[in-house]
Amino acid sequence: MKQIFLLILISGLAVFSNAQNPKVTQITEDLLESVGENMSDDSDIQEILDDLEGFSQNPLKINLASRDDLLRLHLLSEVQINNLIAYRAKTGTIYSLYELAAVDEFTPDVMQKLESFISFDILEPQSGKKRSSTDLFVRSNRTFSSTGQADQAKYEGSPERYYARLKHVSHGMEYGVVAEKDPGEAFFRRSNKQGFDYTNAFANFRLGHKDSRIYVGGYHVRFGQGLVAWQGFSMGKSAETTQVSRSDQGIKSYSSTDENQFFRGVAGRFSYRNFTFYSFLSRHRLDASLDTLDVQRYFGAFQTSGYHRTGSEIAGENSLEQFVGGGHATYSHNQWSFGLTSVYTRFDAIMDRSDEPYNQFLPAGKDNLVAGFDWKGSVKKIFFFGEAAIGKNSGKALLAGAMMKPASNAELSLVYRNINKTYFSFFSNAFTESSRTNDEHGLYLGLKVFPVSRWILWVYADFFQHQWLKYTTSAPSSGTEFLAQVSYSPSLRTSFYLRFFQEEKEQRLITESLRYNEQQLINRLRLNYNHDLTQQVSLKSRIEFSFYSKQSNEKGILIYQDVAFKPLQKSFSMNGRFAFYSTDGYNSRLYAYENDLLYSFSVPALYGKGIRAYFNLQQKFGNQFTLWLKFATTHQFASTSVDSSTKSEVKFQVRYQF
Repeated sequence: MKQIFLLILISGLAVFSNAQNPKVTQITEDLLESVGENMSDDSDIQEILDDLEGFSQNPLKINLASRDDLLRLHLLSEVQINNLIAYRAKTGTIYSLYELAAVDEFTPDVMQKLESFISFDILEPQSGKKRSSTDLFVRSNRTFSSTGQADQAKYEGSPERYYARLKHVSHGMEYGVVAEKDPGEAFFRRSNKQGFDYTNAFANFRLGHKDSRIYVGGYHVRFGQGLVAWQGFSMGKSAETTQVSRSDQGIKSYSSTDENQFFRGVAGRFSYRNFTFYSFLSRHRLDASLDTLDVQRYFGAFQTSGYHRTGSEIAGENSLEQFVGGGHATYSHNQWSFGLTSVYTRFDAIMDRSDEPYNQFLPAGKDNLVAGFDWKGSVKKIFFFGEAAIGKNSGKALLAGAMMKPASNAELSLVYRNINKTYFSFFSNAFTESSRTNDEHGLYLGLKVFPVSRWILWVYADFFQHQWLKYTTSAPSSGTEFLAQVSYSPSLRTSFYLRFFQEEKEQRLITESLRYNEQQLINRLRLNYNHDLTQQVSLKSRIEFSFYSKQSNEKGILIYQDVAFKPLQKSFSMNGRFAFYSTDGYNSRLYAYENDLLYSFSVPALYGKGIRAYFNLQQKFGNQFTLWLKFATTHQFASTSVDSSTKSEVKFQVRYQF
């Protein structure tokens, strides 16, 4: 408990400490927290962390930035990017942050976020000086529990997690390798005599024309609005209520740690006049549970955890071969673009889904073919976007939306989706309620209003229904989701926001004699306060309540205090948190984003009754070496001291830049 006492002491000292624009860490935290509750780990979000950290060190030259560069900021919508490019073409050089206010939809809050990541330089780098950089990351972490390591005996390896990444970037070229060992996996012994359980190499390089590029090794594809193919991170419903259009990014090298959700092979991007063409081939071995019957192999489901610790997990490792081939073509003219996508998938075993009713209309067999048509563009000041797709067994899907400004101080977005129960793509990831893009009809409305200076209101409402059973339902179902948030920033040093969230939908309820749908209601209320005491010390305070109702009722509360300390002209910084939570059960759980090591993040679900605290330290040694340390501990209270438990985690990371 000494570490917890240290956090309390830091909080007390900070209160006696007078600010600056929002820090990079706070901007990144706000962005990730708005989407992080839907992420299972940090693999999907590592790309965002990589981009934002890069621009914080080497700001993006806003006068020279391409559309792809602006997308990598992750802070601008498709409409804002189009408006900025049009403004540059019309007026020429942008000389200051204040001039960005003249760009349509560049509101004060957007400009405040951009300030930390952009510059207004107008000079290209000297052609004779080709900038290059190499980054080496090594990370390790381990969890300790007061209840002992009962599960550890079942595993092949030690409880440590090891991670390493080497990445080199030079003029027109990028390449690297990622390696990881998960807790419980063997390391240089038994099933992993080669060392790391997972490795992935990636490379891409410019091919002649500046808009043509070849990709080798691991890569992601992202096209249209995600009905056919969209791998990795994507923005769904969040507190950024009007950010609903996907900005298709084509093909990008993959340097993260999800062992199954990427392609491995060769791909290319080629441009000619108003056309851009993408093609890709992948041959990737996946984890799955296979059975053999009369020489023919079958699999019922993928193993997506990435863990290979026990005999059954190791038996399924790389047991299924997946071949994927596809392409995408885009035609752009003025403010419009249209695209065609097609993806063919084949396995070396037959997919044989279980006989559960919710699987009745999903495709089986060895292969699948999906094609789609997407569009986006503006008519006057309304931005339209969408995608229509068709799959095997004539399954059809449509997603269409619009973004507009009904008034000078308001933004409005809407998304309509109509996806029938026979539509399926292995790589879809669209703007839907369900994680699987299948059997959903819905309408989303998002609003952002600037009623008066320093105040912002965000609202969204989503209405959805499913015409067939889901894994969590016993009959066709429907639901609604609502969020309202109001923020007030009396100064650059201080901000508040109040958020209300409600989700009401039908879920399966099982009794001794019946299975039926029961209405489930979840409400959450949050009050958040940020304040910079000085240029060196910042505080963040939060209280949040949750209320759950189904067959029984649950409630919960979370209270925490954050402190961040970064001395001026010093090579170290630190931050920490002390949190108390109390919920009646898992259904009333609450989430809280945590600062972590660079390129890592955590949004733990807190339930039961307990306290959680963590402490981060960053220390730079010259211009090349950086060290990060994190200690986190959770103490779970129980009815008796015998049942109480403490779980702690230690993380260590080193970065070497050369």
